[in-house]
Amino acid sequence: MHVNKTICGLMMAAAISGCSTRPRNFAAQVAVPPAEMASFEGDYRTCNALVAQGRRTGFKEAAVTVGASGVGALAGVGVAFGTAGAVAGSAPFAGLAAAGTIASMAVPGLGLLAGFGVSRMIRGGKERKFKRAMAACLDEYGYTVDDWERIDRRSDAATAALAMVREQPAEAAPSAASEAALTPVVLQSPEPETGFSRAAAVADD
Repeated sequence: MHVNKTICGLMMAAAISGCSTRPRNFAAQVAVPPAEMASFEGDYRTCNALVAQGRRTGFKEAAVTVGASGVGALAGVGVAFGTAGAVAGSAPFAGLAAAGTIASMAVPGLGLLAGFGVSRMIRGGKERKFKRAMAACLDEYGYTVDDWERIDRRSDAATAALAMVREQPAEAAPSAASEAALTPVVLQSPEPETGFSRAAAVADD
């Protein structure tokens, strides 16, 4: 009986470990459509690569230091946290994962639910860290992140972000009529009447 419980617990632990803690793929939606689409795509890929490397601050300085070749090698990473930065980011959750495994062996049914919750907590923590770092990097390049769009894991985040920018309506240029309506009208006040002007008016009469 004890052996059966142990085997069952180990099977539960294996199922828990199979619950994916890998972050989902997200693309940023900027508040204001950029003027240069090509520059935006390049900046987005640079930020994506730097965040995947574990960078959290000083993105522009790091991009200059690494150089175009070093950043370009990781341009298609997306939300890839298989780097040293991802491991460091998930370290605080290691104890939770171990606790879920132990719980699964002690109380199999409860342990499975606890392990599933822990895996989702780890994944959510990674995703929040990615979004904060990515938003900070884009902010350094002059883009304000307004929202996030979840995309397919195999999709390219930079391409998806660029597509969302192109879907945003462009700001209409003000027409001549609207500009004229907004132009303030300056009213000239009448000149004050002096004693000399009143005497001249009487003489004319």
